[in-house]
Amino acid sequence: MSNRLASSVFFAYSSHSPLIAESVRASANILRANMESAVTWEDLPVPGRHLVAEICAAIDGVDVLIAEVSSLNENVLFELGYAIGRGKHTVPALDETLTTATRSWKSLGLLSQMGRIDYSGDASKLAALFLASRPRVGEPTHLDRLLADAKTKKPNSLFAPQPAVPTTAFSNLKKMLDRDRGWTLRGSSEDLVLAPLKFYVEEIYRSTAAIIPFLDPDRNRAEEHNSRASLLAGIAHGLDVPLLLVAEPTYQTPLDYSDMLLNFQSSSDLQGRVRIWLDERHLQATTTGRRAGRLALQVELPIRSFGQYVAEYERDSLADYFVPTSEYETMLRGDAKIFVGRKGTGKTATMQRLVDDLRSSGKNLVVSIKPASYEISGLVEAIGSVDSEAVTDYMLLSLWSYLVYTEIAMQIVRHADSRPAGWPLDEDIERVRKELENLGVEVDADLSSRLEHAVNDFITPQKTHTRRPDDREAVAKAFKVEHVRRLVAAMQPNLASYDRVAVLFDNLDKAWQRGINYAAMSRFLLALLVASGKIERELRRSSDHPAGPVFTLAVFLRTDIFDIVTRFAREPDKIETLEVRWSDEELLLRVLEERYGALRDDDHSGVEADMWAEIFETEVRSTQTRDYIPWRVLPRPRDLVYFANAALTSAINNKHDLVRETDLIAAEQPYSEFVVEALLVEGQAEEFDLEAVIYEFVGKPATLDQTEIIALLSPHGDANDIRDFLVRSTFLQIEMSEGTFEHVDGAARARRRLKIAEQGAANDGRPLHFRVHPAYRPFLEIPDTDLHIK
Repeated sequence: MSNRLASSVFFAYSSHSPLIAESVRASANILRANMESAVTWEDLPVPGRHLVAEICAAIDGVDVLIAEVSSLNENVLFELGYAIGRGKHTVPALDETLTTATRSWKSLGLLSQMGRIDYSGDASKLAALFLASRPRVGEPTHLDRLLADAKTKKPNSLFAPQPAVPTTAFSNLKKMLDRDRGWTLRGSSEDLVLAPLKFYVEEIYRSTAAIIPFLDPDRNRAEEHNSRASLLAGIAHGLDVPLLLVAEPTYQTPLDYSDMLLNFQSSSDLQGRVRIWLDERHLQATTTGRRAGRLALQVELPIRSFGQYVAEYERDSLADYFVPTSEYETMLRGDAKIFVGRKGTGKTATMQRLVDDLRSSGKNLVVSIKPASYEISGLVEAIGSVDSEAVTDYMLLSLWSYLVYTEIAMQIVRHADSRPAGWPLDEDIERVRKELENLGVEVDADLSSRLEHAVNDFITPQKTHTRRPDDREAVAKAFKVEHVRRLVAAMQPNLASYDRVAVLFDNLDKAWQRGINYAAMSRFLLALLVASGKIERELRRSSDHPAGPVFTLAVFLRTDIFDIVTRFAREPDKIETLEVRWSDEELLLRVLEERYGALRDDDHSGVEADMWAEIFETEVRSTQTRDYIPWRVLPRPRDLVYFANAALTSAINNKHDLVRETDLIAAEQPYSEFVVEALLVEGQAEEFDLEAVIYEFVGKPATLDQTEIIALLSPHGDANDIRDFLVRSTFLQIEMSEGTFEHVDGAARARRRLKIAEQGAANDGRPLHFRVHPAYRPFLEIPDTDLHIK
């Protein structure tokens, strides 16, 4: 393998900034005197055009791409992504003297661990810094590091990331792909707008094809999303993954990839054109990737990754390192109905483990329900169309009974269908199958489609004036109450062999977006709790089987959604809930330790794992590493895994035999960008501009008193309301006693703790203080003056 110094460079830059373009051209001229070639896109023989084929061919022909990213131009990011995908050495260059440039770099986030050249707008400095660190051909590239432990391609696997703003058209496209096409969607979880570059590259590499959305430039945070989408599109193209870019009508297509992008006019237009694109290509996955066999790196560390931080992508390996909590044990016993937690606290992981553990016993019938999304406009219309409170309650109770009973029946039939060929026909099973057919329910129908059909059956007669708004008989007819009763009777003989019927719901909060009718949606979810009691009684009420199985319900909800739901509950204190907060640092660190023990190399198998001694340096900033990490990160498994992976990536990139102090410090910036981005996503429904609020804290002290906080927040709305949001979202910690700060999750708990803190400060005759959580400080350039305060 060649080990010569790189001798050819391609410059990618925007023409919209004449001064930047002038600096890049001058730098290219300097490099031409020191290298075989230094080419800019303006040097290409494509007069009047700037097309992807010519640009990509030029990148293919050089050793290095230098991308001037001060403006996050979408053409430049596509070219940078393409070079990464082709395995080229890539060097981002930034004029750090431009405030907008450094802020844009932070907001993009994906490139934070690649390193960059800060050239201060000086062409000579750019050329000199590049020549001083010029890579060698044959050395590992960014792609080699990003795919060092990548898995093979997955058949029928589609990379389809969702935008931060889940518009109707993109949400409906996701539902279509989920339901109709049999695709496995990769990168489609809402959390993945926050993912690191390594995750995205691995997901693209494993995919059969990629469909990447672009937003209307006027949408909230569209610039950040479209910049990321451009980079990922370039990577997919560089990896030879069939690529379709889809954009809202007003999106102006950058010239580089105009031939790959379609502007759609409606949801149906988008879905139809995507179907055509997929069908025309007869897409099938290959068994090996183009770059398989050349991804091995010399890594002295016993582990290359702590796994994925999103539970949906660890379905097969989660059992190897799941950390059970007391809340998990309570849910396993069926002693609580609602499991509440913020994003990243382990709700999905807990549900996945519950399903597996419950199914390990043949005496449990386990029904796991995770709708990818569901249409809420018809549901809200149905609730609003009824004037009578009693009839509305009856309608929602009937709707949930229909949904849950049909889901249980479908699971009974699916379980029977999974038996080996030649298994005798079971008449009891066939009766259940027949009743499902009478209800018009297919065995593989998902909850979303059944919900939409049932709601349409209810509201359509009203639109044609064939029923009164408060007609219980019409409700019973629409939701097939009599048919459902016959279905329950048909299920009873089958349920007699089970001790427990466990129904678990996740993703019911996926449809909650800014502007929805919170009252109607809260009433819908609260009705599920009422329906669960009714279902439990009915399953036990049978003359042939007087005991009947125990029915348990578990619903997994985000804390912020549950806070809204309780506002509309008649007796919120009577709702049985569990909330996981990971306040025990040792338990939280076990998440990392268990993953290390399960994932470390085979060379270390049979030897008891000691993660802290084997891969981490002892101290960071004069603090024990095992104390420093939980101090720096938010106390959630997702955050811990993200931060540890960022530090591990730095160690691997720098060929360290330990995760050193410098690697942990290097991980702080990308992790901090991640938590700020996550906070902005969670705060989209707020009435104030959260991003503007967050930037008020740039460069401020970590600890501020009440007066200073109110002064910062007042220009953006009701300062007390904004402060309360920042407290319950863990951005601000509360001083509970002098010098002792605490972070809290959830609106109800935050209100209580804030009142206690205010009273304590008044009693002590001191001002109430707040402190920005250490997780957010690197991004906001806030000094850690409290690190060594005991």
